[in-house]
Amino acid sequence: MRKALVAFARKHQQVSWLEVDIDRDTELIRRYDAMVPVLCLGDTEICHYFFDETALVAALALA
Repeated sequence: MRKALVAFARKHQQVSWLEVDIDRDTELIRRYDAMVPVLCLGDTEICHYFFDETALVAALALA
């Protein structure tokens, strides 16, 4: 997912993202342990396991 997100961010320069190690936060482990990698916008899950460009574009349009 990271490679696809980097490529997406290159095409859409207004998009920035932050990678978080969930192993450092027990709440994130509880919420996402079986779904890593996961892409969220705030508290909203966009996709997990695989990058979903359509879902991200839709979520960004609503933000």
